[in-house]
Amino acid sequence: MEVEGWFIMVKDRENRFPDNPLWGDGWGWVLINADAPEKTVTSDYKAECIACHIPARSQDWIYIQGYPNLKPE
Repeated sequence: MEVEGWFIMVKDRENRFPDNPLWGDGWGWVLINADAPEKTVTSDYKAECIACHIPARSQDWIYIQGYPNLKPE
């Protein structure tokens, strides 16, 4: 199996980039394709990312059930 790309989220508690459409709801959101790692595929997290994360909203938008180490103690 080959890697097709990466979904990356960077925590941003300070809302440092309020005018950037890739930053919001406490995170920086991005999709990068493996065949062009120097270019971000995502242009607006609200249009392209957040809808898939709605079920994980109560866990700070992260699907922690697949990552037990991320669960709060």
